[in-house]
Amino acid sequence: MNKFFLILAVAFFTFQVNAQYGSVELSSGGFSFIPDFTSRDPHFILRAGTGTGGRLSAHFLSLIRTDNLTPRTVIFITRYQLIDKRFKLSVGTHLPGFQIKDDFTVDSFFGQEALTTYRVNDKWSIRSMYLHGKGRNLDLEMNFFTSGAAYAKGKINTYSQFWILDLDNAVGISQSVEYQLAPHYSLRLFANQTLTGEKDFIATIGLNRSF
Repeated sequence: MNKFFLILAVAFFTFQVNAQYGSVELSSGGFSFIPDFTSRDPHFILRAGTGTGGRLSAHFLSLIRTDNLTPRTVIFITRYQLIDKRFKLSVGTHLPGFQIKDDFTVDSFFGQEALTTYRVNDKWSIRSMYLHGKGRNLDLEMNFFTSGAAYAKGKINTYSQFWILDLDNAVGISQSVEYQLAPHYSLRLFANQTLTGEKDFIATIGLNRSF
């Protein structure tokens, strides 16, 4: 596990040196592309990437437990933009993603995604995402779809989404809000309500520092 953590640290800082964006967030919970998988435990969330200036981009995402500073999630993503107009379309691959459990066993998976954005005007845009994931060393395969409206004005960015997950036929809604406190610092709020099954609700708050 120490070797894995060392590799993670080297990968992040190497990625950060060549990245066009990067951030560290201290959150009361976690982050997941699938809102229903959001952790309730506090984490540091590391993000870095080459930006979206070209057709091909690379992205790094990791969640670090705050109690013992060990990684929980590590994902490397490559994306290629097929359409770059008012309507944008990109496809991507998670190659691979890792989930590290509390007992330090590691599950890995591959994912494929398709992302769309349609800019309605300077403030509003419509986004959607399809994600397919399949475990490498665990019996797991899933399909996830989400669509929602993004709003940006001044210091505020919001995203309201409706999502569907074929695991247990889960359906839900979520809301994220980001408020710019100062240059490079923002406050992030997130809430998710699952509408099926046990109808779980989770809310997180985080302080983000961008670089």
